[in-house]
Amino acid sequence: MVSSGLFVNLCIFSFFVSIMIAIRIFLLQRLAHKYKWMSGIYASIVSAILMVYSVTYQQITYDLRFLPLILTVLYFGYRAGAVAGITMAVCSIYLESHWLLTILILIFTFLFSLPLIRYKKQFSLLKQSLLCFFLHFIVHVLLTNYFWNTPIQSPFYSEIEYLVFGILGLGVAVATIEFYRKFYAVAEEAAYAGSDSCKDEEDSFFVRIMKKELEYTKEQLESFINHHMDAVIITDLEGQILRVNEAYEKVYGWKSHEVIGKKYYDIAGAFSKDVHENIKKTVAEKEAINRVEVVRARKDGSLVDLRITISPIFNGKDELVGLSGVCVDISEAKKAKQELDLLHRKLKESELKYRTLFEYANDAIYLLEIGSDHFPARFVEVNEAGCKRFGYTREELLSMPCHGIIPRDSDIVQKTVEQIRNGNLSFTLQSQFTFKSGEIKKLEYSGKLFNIEKKVLLIVSRDRTEYLKTEELLQKSEKLAAVGQLATAIAHEIRNPLTAIKGFMQLLTEKASKEELTYMNIISSEIERIEMITDEFMSVAKPQAVTFQSIDLQLLIQQVILLLQPQATMKNIFIELNSYGEMPFVYCESNQMKQVFINILKNAIEAMPSGGEIKVELRKKDNNHIHIQIIDEGVGISKERIKHLGEPFYSIKEDGIGLGLMICFNIIQQHKGTLSIESEVNKGTSVEICLPLD
Repeated sequence: MVSSGLFVNLCIFSFFVSIMIAIRIFLLQRLAHKYKWMSGIYASIVSAILMVYSVTYQQITYDLRFLPLILTVLYFGYRAGAVAGITMAVCSIYLESHWLLTILILIFTFLFSLPLIRYKKQFSLLKQSLLCFFLHFIVHVLLTNYFWNTPIQSPFYSEIEYLVFGILGLGVAVATIEFYRKFYAVAEEAAYAGSDSCKDEEDSFFVRIMKKELEYTKEQLESFINHHMDAVIITDLEGQILRVNEAYEKVYGWKSHEVIGKKYYDIAGAFSKDVHENIKKTVAEKEAINRVEVVRARKDGSLVDLRITISPIFNGKDELVGLSGVCVDISEAKKAKQELDLLHRKLKESELKYRTLFEYANDAIYLLEIGSDHFPARFVEVNEAGCKRFGYTREELLSMPCHGIIPRDSDIVQKTVEQIRNGNLSFTLQSQFTFKSGEIKKLEYSGKLFNIEKKVLLIVSRDRTEYLKTEELLQKSEKLAAVGQLATAIAHEIRNPLTAIKGFMQLLTEKASKEELTYMNIISSEIERIEMITDEFMSVAKPQAVTFQSIDLQLLIQQVILLLQPQATMKNIFIELNSYGEMPFVYCESNQMKQVFINILKNAIEAMPSGGEIKVELRKKDNNHIHIQIIDEGVGISKERIKHLGEPFYSIKEDGIGLGLMICFNIIQQHKGTLSIESEVNKGTSVEICLPLD
């Protein structure tokens, strides 16, 4: 039912469109352009007729009344469209009961079509008419089915039918009108060409237009070639040069009159082979060869790097008649690319060195972003040693705020913030920090403040805990040596009179009475007690701690070397540590072992007054033992004295007391190891220590 009604509307609409064209041809001709409002009235009359022949389905009216209105707006403008719309609204009031719905659809269609005024030149009339109708269709569906008091019972296909007939009507109308307009324009041209004013001219009207178009096109082509920034060359199919531009003369050094008419192979010289191949390939495939990088010779013999694009040239019959080449000078670009590649390679190498130094440094390195309050805000970068120290992964550290890892009230943060606020760009501080594992470490860290878009602080932190312990042990060793020296002197002075007293007491005991013997025994007991106290006084220099644990012996020796290095440097002595193979941990007492290595290395340093080298070598003898060998280049020890080394109060040094090596022997013995010394006068000494692994 809807289809039949819309078909009647379509026929009526098409008929009145034809009537309007007939009126324009035979009666008005130019009147429609002069009086556009008459077209609006005509459109409203057609709309009223279409209303009369409308079809109603489920209380919804379907017709093509809005098509004349759309055509009026597109061809005669919004003024004529306004006249048609107002007249159409009046007709709707007299002809329909739902006239208010028609007026609302009319108003909203106009409002939504207004943006087409700005962009109408970008679309053809057919596209413009279809866009307007689509806007009207959306307004029609929304107002009819959702905003009006009509039941939403109409099937979907009735709306689709309205859309299809609307598109069909607009297509027929626009095609008819456009055909008429083009036919009218051709008729006017033909009439002008056949008039007397045109007969005296040399060419017909159409020929003159064609010539002007050709001249204009030729001028554009000439301008394009001459003003092209890159070298342009045009040849025939045999490679003969027909045309070059000014850029070609600058790139190659040849003038246009020197190359036109010559074969391109002759100009290319030594590079004629690849030129010939490119031309043959383009002619055979009739396709462009894009962006081929080549080297060409200039007129003066110098070489230039070029990027060439060879394209075929076709005539109007799609026949290949020539070739065009565009040559881009890429010498500077290639040189810049090489320099850029070199710079990138250097930067990459530099970055690799930096990353290697950064990642594999033994010290913890942190890059911190500093906030406006001078407190560290977040971690920007951190190396592996820094991650291990805090017990987090790199991703965790970079994602967490600084105050979540290092409390703001900690001593290390307070000292750092104070330095930043005082304007110090570089500083070195020492502090103590408790890590999340509960371990307390004494740290020495250096800071450097600078800007990378934001203010950042580079921190290099070193764990000084073991170093300070070793230094403390060294100081203790020196104190014990002094006390031992004093104890030796005191014991020596005490034992001499004690020996005499004990001798006389033994003589007196033989002649003493029973009562006197009682006193004599008391005196002898006290003398023995004095001797015992003297023996205990002599052992004060021995280490007392005996806590055994698994120790990295190589690291322990490194710490001792680091401690003694300043003393060795002052005497022009170099200490070298060599480890052969992977060193297992040794079960020992770390402080006692430090005491052993300190004593032996100090003896080696003191035995080399003229400087030299001390070698410390670690080897795994078998699965159960490890060997440590300390070799110096000192004055050496005679064989007679070597056998007495380690005996109490025996020393080959003028100021020695003979307790150092004795302590070393005792410690190694307590660890179930062995200590042996080999030496040769004026050649050096070798001390070898063997320790069990378990």
